[in-house]
Amino acid sequence: MGLKVIKALNNNAVLAKKPDGSQIVLMSKGIGFGKRPGDTVDENTAQQKMFYILDSSGSESKLRQLSLEEAKVEQITREIVEIARKKLGIQNEKLFGALLDHITFAIECLQMGLPIDNPFIGEISILYSKEYEIAQIAAEIIKERIGIEIGDGETGFIALHLCSARRNKHIRTTIKNTRVYSEILDMVGAMLGKKLDKAHAPAKSFLLSVHCLVTLTANQKPITMKISQQVKLSMTDSYAMASKVAEVIEKEMDIRLCGDAVAFIATDIEKLKQLVT
Repeated sequence: MGLKVIKALNNNAVLAKKPDGSQIVLMSKGIGFGKRPGDTVDENTAQQKMFYILDSSGSESKLRQLSLEEAKVEQITREIVEIARKKLGIQNEKLFGALLDHITFAIECLQMGLPIDNPFIGEISILYSKEYEIAQIAAEIIKERIGIEIGDGETGFIALHLCSARRNKHIRTTIKNTRVYSEILDMVGAMLGKKLDKAHAPAKSFLLSVHCLVTLTANQKPITMKISQQVKLSMTDSYAMASKVAEVIEKEMDIRLCGDAVAFIATDIEKLKQLVT
């Protein structure tokens, strides 16, 4: 459907008119760049667009809220990048631009009353704890300077950006891998017939162990378990479940775990049997 642009609010948002005459704010990265009044925007062309229908009573104030002090946001982003450099050793030159774009867009969404949902916040805080700590500092800086609480969901997304930059991976890869870990936890819980709560210590320990084994394998570090054969023979059910976990990792992450790594996962699953009620 073609929408007529009334005005570009900034690079990431435009005020447009629908065919029925109602006004709508379209928000998506880069959607407002170069747009002029009268231009047409197709609401179906870009993925992950967000929309906010303006009512007559609050439209003007909401539009004013969209006007950010860009210099302030840039300064905040530079501070966050510098903290990440000092505490995490991140030297990725692309981090500033990616983080600036993301934080600006997130703040605009929050100012418009659009919630930011992050279904993997539990996994992020566990798997990328150091990055999450820096993201929490970033959240405090944003609250202090701009007066906006970005919430746990957005804090998690900032952590994902830091994690991606630290490992020189695309953000999409980091998000995908996080989803895979979440699915593995659900899968193991289903096989055990138990609800594995990622907020509880046994589930946290399991996720960290699998993540560690995947990271070691990806970095071609040796993994050795001298009693792997005994584990395979004595923990038959757990080893079978661990093998299924390894299959998911190979399929989704293109990382093939060795037999000893599978044995380690089997012992972790055996612990879950004992510790989770």
